[in-house]
Amino acid sequence: MKGLAACLFLVLAAGACAFEKIALVDGFDYAPDMDTETVEGVRKVLARVRETGADTILWRTHSGAIPRYASAAVDLSVVEQPLDKRRVPLTLPVRGWVRYQRCVPDALETAFACCAELNGVKCFGAHMLQEDAHGGRYWSLGSWTLDHPQYWCRSADGKMEMHHASFAYPEVIAHRRAIVREVLARGAQMIYLDTTRNGGYGPRSDYVKPNLDEWARRHPGEPVPADFHDPRWLEVVARGHYAYYRAIREEIRATGRAVQFVITIGNVRVTDGPDWNYAGCGFDWRKVVDNGLVEGLAVVSISADENDPFGSTERIFRHVMQYVNGRCKVYFPIRAYNFSKSQPSYEQLAKWAGIKPPEAIRRLMDIAVRCGAAGIVMECVDPGNYPAADCKIIRTFKVNVTSEVSK
Repeated sequence: MKGLAACLFLVLAAGACAFEKIALVDGFDYAPDMDTETVEGVRKVLARVRETGADTILWRTHSGAIPRYASAAVDLSVVEQPLDKRRVPLTLPVRGWVRYQRCVPDALETAFACCAELNGVKCFGAHMLQEDAHGGRYWSLGSWTLDHPQYWCRSADGKMEMHHASFAYPEVIAHRRAIVREVLARGAQMIYLDTTRNGGYGPRSDYVKPNLDEWARRHPGEPVPADFHDPRWLEVVARGHYAYYRAIREEIRATGRAVQFVITIGNVRVTDGPDWNYAGCGFDWRKVVDNGLVEGLAVVSISADENDPFGSTERIFRHVMQYVNGRCKVYFPIRAYNFSKSQPSYEQLAKWAGIKPPEAIRRLMDIAVRCGAAGIVMECVDPGNYPAADCKIIRTFKVNVTSEVSK
């Protein structure tokens, strides 16, 4: 038993050193208070982010499909047109001209360079979005998507939906691949693809010709299902997403660098069948893991039980870990956003449990360690998220090797 305990100690000690704290950062959200187009402004943002103890920092690269760097894949003259206030949601302040694309060096290069300066930051990279239109808002569509309506999504009744260009088309993947190449060229050490930010996309809107043709090939004479939850339809749609993920891996391989590729999954629950990510985002995360397409899987939200918030959380965490079974890293959420009861924040979990938010964070991190996670992901470190007391818990958290061995 002493030998087993010693082995466990060494494994857990290694885990204690490696437990990662990932922060997603949207520099644009700091723009009202800081000049985020300057090196000094970016440093101020990062100083705020580092209050959480984040050792991996992922900088948002786009607003919808509009780049925040000097992209050659997008017509910047279209990007920089003044916002038409009739197209801007009433809740969104118009901040005037923010020209991330015209900074020299551009804003993404600056962000990566500033991350590289920071002691304690082990990894930095790109928080990239799967969406074309942020939250389905058309003002955030990029020029390429606007210029190529032939690739726009369609609903089952044939109605065109311009908020997303379908991955069923090789041309769309080629365009997205060019964007990945640009981001990698700026030195990203991680590509973090946010699949849950998909701008309202879903298999319900992917009734495009390549998918219809593939359905006819697989199921000759059978009508295309109007119910997009049909697992056979989901299999057809998912082909394009897997092709996109493989293209990202190929671009990473071409750099010759050890860049990690991580994708997100959300609204996770204990189920052996297709889940929300399949019907809502167009891919089965289990197949992504089975096919070795990623180095990491980031769980950004879970469907916890309000009557058993932390017990249900641990069951969900263990369910994911058991399926992954060491084939890639897994990160679990310390989530600030609280959009719905099905995807609660840590503050909501605290309310359900009748405890303070810092204690909820401590419990979540303990559960993540106990389940064998590679680390946690903070979604997102915006100016109003993660108060000082909560930051301190995350920043000072250490894996308790002794207590874990004793268990």
